[in-house]
Amino acid sequence: MQFDVRRGEVEQNLATAEALLRRAADEGARLAVLPEMWTSSFVPERDDAVLRESSRAEVRLLELSAELDLMVVGSAPHVDAGQVFNRAQLFDAGRVLGEYRKIHLFSPIGEHRQHVAGSEPLVVDTRFGRVSVAICYDIRFPELVRYFFHRQAELLLVPAQWPEARSDHWRCLVKARAIENQLFVVGCNRIGVEQSTRNDDQLVFPGDSRVVDPMGNVVASGAGECAPILADLEMRRVRLMRRILPIAKDRRPEVYVRIWKNAW
Repeated sequence: MQFDVRRGEVEQNLATAEALLRRAADEGARLAVLPEMWTSSFVPERDDAVLRESSRAEVRLLELSAELDLMVVGSAPHVDAGQVFNRAQLFDAGRVLGEYRKIHLFSPIGEHRQHVAGSEPLVVDTRFGRVSVAICYDIRFPELVRYFFHRQAELLLVPAQWPEARSDHWRCLVKARAIENQLFVVGCNRIGVEQSTRNDDQLVFPGDSRVVDPMGNVVASGAGECAPILADLEMRRVRLMRRILPIAKDRRPEVYVRIWKNAW
């Protein structure tokens, strides 16, 4: 569900997301991924009014998941004990299946100054299979995604705000995480132009949302359009690849433990 996430304009972002979700559901979608910080984008300074609006927008998204019989995920700012997290909630048909707080905050734009990092990964059984969630910068860290592989995840959902300047990295990393962990990766990236929270630079976001299967095949991708990107996920491909290439069986944990101890 790639769209232009307007900074601080929660009502507008919710309206756009709702229209796209209704369109996707009409076309048969049952799983949807929204961009990172879909309610408000990254606001340079803490704005409690925006945070309250964002919380209400997430409640509305939960209601829409019930109305449209959708599983939906997308990250948004979340306040807990006075601290702000970049949090993704996994909704399914009106239920909250789990939540994930972004573990790797993007220090080059000062995300760590606005948010507190999470520490708990999310893997949950769903009607579509075993699902994991990462947020944008997280996919640069194979250690996290490898944990999902060890927990038998079949599907990785990635809300993102990934700029065009590093779009080659986005495409490579989404494909690499799918291949090395033998799972589907669904990456949703925003579109539009926004000023950096760090300086006067204008960040261009290309969309380029994509679905990659466990073989590394791109089964669907978007360009710069405001639209749902639709694909059929044949989950049996995960089981097939894990039989053909038995990576889990051929691992050498005792070697990894030793070299990691030496490295750290």
